Amino acid sequence: MQLTGLAARAAAKALTRVGRPLPPAVETLAAANHHILGETFHSMAALRYGEYVAKISAAPRSANVQALTGRPVPRKAGESALRDLVVDFFAHEGAEYDLRAQLCVDEERMPVEDASVLWPEDLSPHQVVATLHLPAQDAYSDARRRYADDVLSFSPWHALEAHRPLGSIMRSRRAAYPSSSEFRHRLNGVEPQEPSDIKELPA
Repeated sequence: MQLTGLAARAAAKALTRVGRPLPPAVETLAAANHHILGETFHSMAALRYGEYVAKISAAPRSANVQALTGRPVPRKAGESALRDLVVDFFAHEGAEYDLRAQLCVDEERMPVEDASVLWPEDLSPHQVVATLHLPAQDAYSDARRRYADDVLSFSPWHALEAHRPLGSIMRSRRAAYPSSSEFRHRLNGVEPQEPSDIKELPA
């Protein structure tokens, strides 16, 4: 049986009422559906940070995206609601995000192999290491959509050795992501490419 968001929220209320812990699937699906540009994104799994080990996050910095944090997505927004919200936003304005590093300072309380364990922020706060500037743009033009869908591939292992992914989840991704990419490019009859300059991104 497939669990919908509505059913998950009902299940979460019932379980919370009787003091039972929420299964991960219920907790994920029951989460409120908020504007994606107001969210803070986390790597969840760890990676090397030079001589250190860290988790990385990106948090809203500019006032316009901070204002979107916690803003509910309209119930009748459609199947592509989040994409449409992003496209509409960047058609008119740019945004800034803080790129942050949370350093591992205690291997017992901040394990690398178990990505399900949240690292305590009181033990190691997130530190801003860079600012991402995203200009206003046509974020989903036909050319960009085709380039992203047919040409590009994603893997956390597209990284410098100084930022090598760590942990069991990342090791499994090292095999799974290239397999998925190879299948998609073979099916589409398109050679994969690795851009070396932002200018290669279609307008």
